Amino acid sequence: ADGRNDSGDRVMRAVSPMFGVAARLSPLHSVYGNVGSAFETPTTTELGNHADGTAGLNPDLKPQFSTTYEVGAKGLAVSRLQYDVALFDIEVRDELIPFGIPGGAGRTYYRNAGRTRRRGAELSIGTDIGPVTTTAVYTRSNFRFRDFVNAGVQYAGKSVPGIPENQVQAIATWHLPRAYASAEFVAKSRVFVNDANAAAAPAYGLVNARVGGLASFGRPWLSPVIGVQNAFDRKYISSVAVNAGPNVATTKFYEPGAGRLWYVGLSAATNPW
Repeated sequence: ADGRNDSGDRVMRAVSPMFGVAARLSPLHSVYGNVGSAFETPTTTELGNHADGTAGLNPDLKPQFSTTYEVGAKGLAVSRLQYDVALFDIEVRDELIPFGIPGGAGRTYYRNAGRTRRRGAELSIGTDIGPVTTTAVYTRSNFRFRDFVNAGVQYAGKSVPGIPENQVQAIATWHLPRAYASAEFVAKSRVFVNDANAAAAPAYGLVNARVGGLASFGRPWLSPVIGVQNAFDRKYISSVAVNAGPNVATTKFYEPGAGRLWYVGLSAATNPW
């Protein structure tokens, strides 16, 4: 009725081989290595949104191809400390990058970057100290454009927007016979909002906590929990709208996170569920 013909078809095919090997160095330690490829097609929504307003499926938007190299080690050190460490390098071709346009009514469009490289490390450690279980996870993400030209501008060397370079999560849980108390700290470094890295959402750290227990009244078992997220009511940017507009001073890149949030829950279970 509106004169638009949004029909069409796209065929996308790929072979994605993977190979991995693991070696046990001792009963408590092992190392591993993986090489794999991935093939990510654009969704129908990503294909259907045209920045120039034309109808049909976008004939220029390509699937994203990547090859991942990973090495790591895991095990149990000094009899109590469980660890898992990994290093990775992901070579990506035609990475799908979101962007917005003025007057786009809040729609998100997509284009392909030429080549990007995602290098990083992940480290996880955990142990039990009496009745307290602790776990800490650190992720380093050095994701950068290698070859990406848009509107005549070369963005090689710039960080891929929307991804923090550093993330930390630490959790401590105190176990009682029929209850527990848990505290969590989450922190992220700054997040760039566009391909040019002209602006960034600031880093932040949050504290979450919860307590729960197990109360058995025959059948079913009832397990209540009460918790708080962002316990200190920090003001922070939880996510960004990547490449939402050209003007970093006026574009709405930033999506604020919730303030202090309380929640309660009650779960029930019966044997054998």
